[in-house]
Amino acid sequence: MHRTRKSLPPLDTLVFFDAVMRNGGFTAASSELYVSQAAVSKRIRQLEDWLGTPLFERGARSLAATPTGAKLAEPVAMALDYLEASLAGARAPASPAVRIAANNAVSVFWLFPRIRAFAIGAAACPVETVVSDDPATLLSDDHDLAIIYAAAPPNGWEGERLMDEVLTPVLSPACRDRFEADPQSLCLLDYDRVTPDWINWEVWLKRHDPPILSGLRREPCRTYSHTIGRAIAGEGLALASATLLKDEIGSGALAPLGPHRDRTGKGYYLVHRSGPVLRRHVADFAAFLSGG
Repeated sequence: MHRTRKSLPPLDTLVFFDAVMRNGGFTAASSELYVSQAAVSKRIRQLEDWLGTPLFERGARSLAATPTGAKLAEPVAMALDYLEASLAGARAPASPAVRIAANNAVSVFWLFPRIRAFAIGAAACPVETVVSDDPATLLSDDHDLAIIYAAAPPNGWEGERLMDEVLTPVLSPACRDRFEADPQSLCLLDYDRVTPDWINWEVWLKRHDPPILSGLRREPCRTYSHTIGRAIAGEGLALASATLLKDEIGSGALAPLGPHRDRTGKGYYLVHRSGPVLRRHVADFAAFLSGG
């Protein structure tokens, strides 16, 4: 038998009725549905006219369901739940976000500005970030991409070198004048080594031992990024990765001190798991970062 569904009321009136029953009133239902209270009242009246019976007893300060409204509430809610679940199963899945992991310094000074540029560009797509200084966390299978500090991609991963690590002492332009006049007036802004391959002032001074820096007191900071922020603020000398902080050095916020350049042989790699072909959005984002 052919059915045209003409025996059903407008389906949006059922949605409005369900919202009123669940929220206990027209005002709360209007907030949930992002419409005016008058719009809710109009749809309920429309459903009541179609049924030929009231669904609510309207008092000056209260709203209560009539026996018909109370009887109708559960089957309407069940029908809407079933319809919602069925439509969700038929709906084309949204493209999952590209998930990228990087350590704190890379995220703050290099990755986040580039995510912003990517997000407003033609190839934009959702991007999720994981920030951690734990190498094992960065190389999780849950991530599409990772930026790691290493001499080469580890086994099972492939990618390309984004930048070499070149370490150099930096300070603000104002501090550079102070340093030339009185080196002892400044301190070395230092940080703890989270992993053995990180290089802080203790490691760097053992390699170079410039007398003018060796005698300066060291001021502990909370993180590597904290040392850079304090250096920009004119509070001392930081040990900077010149390539990672190219924007800060290029803008004049930080100035390299002297000729000291330490090429560690390591660098920052953009990597992904070997084997599977990258999803289009992942490949687009990786190409953007590699070219940026």
